[in-house]
Amino acid sequence: MLVYLDESGHPHPNDSSNRPVIVAVCIEERETRRVAGRLHGLKRDVLGQERMEMKGVRLLNRSTFRRRPDVVAFVEEFFSALLNLPITVFAVIMDHPVTAPDPNDTLLPDRFRFLVQRIQLLAESKEEMATLLFDGPAGQLGGLSYKFGGFLYRSEEGRSYVNITDTPFFGDSKASTGVQIADMIASVIRQYEEAELYRHVLPRDTFLLAIRRYHRIIEQKTIDQMSHDGYHRPGLYRMPAEQGTMFGA
Repeated sequence: MLVYLDESGHPHPNDSSNRPVIVAVCIEERETRRVAGRLHGLKRDVLGQERMEMKGVRLLNRSTFRRRPDVVAFVEEFFSALLNLPITVFAVIMDHPVTAPDPNDTLLPDRFRFLVQRIQLLAESKEEMATLLFDGPAGQLGGLSYKFGGFLYRSEEGRSYVNITDTPFFGDSKASTGVQIADMIASVIRQYEEAELYRHVLPRDTFLLAIRRYHRIIEQKTIDQMSHDGYHRPGLYRMPAEQGTMFGA
């Protein structure tokens, strides 16, 4: 199983997002060609740009929805197609932090640890190994590769996750359909949370109505789980601010 991860916003005091999100999109390896082919076809048929990179910051904003009906048509088709694609989505939604993380900390940040908890349960249920793929070079993610290895091999929790392969991969989102899917989903979840669209008040803004509708599709692509020791693991997890500390190594 391949697991593609991407963020929308970043949990840092200097970041403008007040609800940063990290998403994992899980696809069984034998299905990756079918998923990529479906989305390449959409780009070609709707936009005539098969090589276009799907980026939420460019495609999912009010300006685009006002001025680019062709892009809006593509986004609509993308989320309609998502319903029938063989993917499972997990996300961790965070509060805007008031302090910056310690650059010398060697522990795996909680947002990654909580995603790995869910990925392990899914991989175990499918009797598969899960390999994680991140957008961007490892050096730009605060030594994440080292922290990931330390979590898997130096913590009791990490050593129990026997369905997670030992080395995550890092690459360019332009060449990865899976990372592009994660980017689009993360953008929707972040904007949904920032606009508090989970409240039972129907927004009048047509753009926010679309974001709310796309989020409902995402909800159908995730699963809630129960850990072996009885802890509830929601597929879309709002991480309390007090859990912003780091654990694991």
